[in-house]
Amino acid sequence: MASNDTKLGGGLASGMFFHAPAGTALPTYPGEELDTAWKTVGDISEEGIVWNTARSFESLKNWALEIKRLLPGTDAQTVQAPIMDTTEEVFKTLFGAENVKKTPATADHGVLLTVDTSSMNTPSAEAFLFIMKDGDDMIMLGTENGFITELSDVNFKATDAINWQSTISAKSWTLVTDDGQTTV
Repeated sequence: MASNDTKLGGGLASGMFFHAPAGTALPTYPGEELDTAWKTVGDISEEGIVWNTARSFESLKNWALEIKRLLPGTDAQTVQAPIMDTTEEVFKTLFGAENVKKTPATADHGVLLTVDTSSMNTPSAEAFLFIMKDGDDMIMLGTENGFITELSDVNFKATDAINWQSTISAKSWTLVTDDGQTTV
């Protein structure tokens, strides 16, 4: 099958959003078997992810207000990811493992997941990875050192999946595409 230069950014059906401890090496290519450190977070909603690649520069001007030099900005790049699964792993990723308590099922109730947001401190760094597939073509976007820096409002209603809208910030992201055309 010939590769198409116009790619679709649909998630990989067997997993699309992963996290691992900070510093975990990203795979070399999107179809590579993931190291056991990588854990599936959950499915991303049909809205997909949004990668903010905006670049910022600070201009240094002379007395005549002429730009003499541009310095790279320090703003992080972000990925907005609407997670549509409501699981223990999602809660650990978004709120920190130390803030999630799991209580086994009893005769009175099922498994309970309790999220305590009263003691949430500065988010911990983690590695994050998104994998997309379009036919034989694959794309991965990841960072070895990112932070969940924002959680948006969560809507609970009967007609839509609950979406945990998160923003992941990192100084740098790695994007790798694979056109799926292997040699024999």
